[in-house]
Amino acid sequence: FSSKYKSKLKNLDNNELLRSILKYEKLEEKIYFLKSFSFLTHCTNQLDKHVSKFYQSTNETLSNIEKNLIFFSLEFNKLSKTKINYVKSTKYKSLVENLNKFKKFQQSEVVEKLLMEKSLTSSSAWIKFFDQTMTRLKFSFRNKKLSETEILNLFSSPEQSIRRDAALSFAKTLKEQIFNFTFIMNNISKDLDIDTKLRGFKFSESSRHLSNQIDKEDVDSLVKTVKGNYRNICHRYYNYKAKCFGQKKLNFWDRNAPYPGRKTDNISWSKAKSIVLESYNDFDKRLGSIANIFFEKNWIHAKPMNGKTSGAFSHPTVPSCHPYILMNYQGKTRDVMTLAHELGHGVHQYLASKQGLLLADTPLTLAETASVFGEMLTFKSLLRKTRNKDERIYLLRSKIEDMINTVFRQISFFIFEREIHSLRSKFELSDDDISEVWMKTQKESLGNSVNLTNDYKSF
Repeated sequence: FSSKYKSKLKNLDNNELLRSILKYEKLEEKIYFLKSFSFLTHCTNQLDKHVSKFYQSTNETLSNIEKNLIFFSLEFNKLSKTKINYVKSTKYKSLVENLNKFKKFQQSEVVEKLLMEKSLTSSSAWIKFFDQTMTRLKFSFRNKKLSETEILNLFSSPEQSIRRDAALSFAKTLKEQIFNFTFIMNNISKDLDIDTKLRGFKFSESSRHLSNQIDKEDVDSLVKTVKGNYRNICHRYYNYKAKCFGQKKLNFWDRNAPYPGRKTDNISWSKAKSIVLESYNDFDKRLGSIANIFFEKNWIHAKPMNGKTSGAFSHPTVPSCHPYILMNYQGKTRDVMTLAHELGHGVHQYLASKQGLLLADTPLTLAETASVFGEMLTFKSLLRKTRNKDERIYLLRSKIEDMINTVFRQISFFIFEREIHSLRSKFELSDDDISEVWMKTQKESLGNSVNLTNDYKSF
């Protein structure tokens, strides 16, 4: 591909130019297929040294191949307006427009190749180190050693003593690892700072906004609006919850706790499947039938396992394959909502695949619309079918809490990250520096009704 097209794009006629894009797309699909396979294999078994070696060696091999394709987007952005307009008249219009947005931040091919090769030992390496460190950590809890997923699950236990002991164990273990985490964060942030300056971005978040196809002004407006409603929504809610717990202040480990008197959730996987599919089908049978494929063909990895990454995601893989969902299902109502959320992504990715690799991907802003939509379908279906007053109150409280976590908490995290990157561009950060910003930004969002002790500093 390189020998056929490098330094020759400007001389191609329109039809040959279009064929070069199609060939480029096929090559990238093969590369992403292998990347997806090694990544998903690694996510389900991060403790297996053979799997880790396979994941790393695959990335190194593919990086060595991919550097020979860097020329394509660089040359494409230098084409004449006539040729650019021709490609814009095809289905690849959005691809051309997005490539052009990156134009002024692109460097020479030599620099771009170097950045690609160095990425294996810079930020991505530190992220991998962090992920593997978290996977290997064991948290002491009442004569047991628990994984991250297991200990975090106890934060929503109906028993306050369990929540407290789990939170304090989590904090203690994080504090023991504070040197590693501070070292990792300093390196990741400095790597971003170098990249930001090299490419000529104005702000640490500029590259992310560009990827998400959104303007800084819009994000800043969102941040301002959310911050302006901290007191009216977040602070009010936690004050209300503290009163329900008979306390002046909630302990930080009670923030997501089930309300007093609430029975422990124990929703089977088959019941969760039924709840979500029914809500999707109620909205539109086509939506339900696609969601059902994920269960029928085992495209969901739901069981918590030793070595499996925590959290949840839906990975689109490539159009010639299909999406895969990873989650850690533990029978709570929140897990059902997570399933609904990830299926929203999954259905979206399944439908988008017909666009082909270069057009199927969506910015985060659009992707999350699909997932939150699926989550709300399930919530509204449950609410509509519930006649019990206490159950309805429980569902409404849960939804308010989830939306606070989805909107307000994420914005507070963004503000935390932005401040950290701003400080890191000036000097190396100590764990106290990081903790100080963390406590300040979380205190602002949570208000005076949540008690953030020194144990919370290491979070």
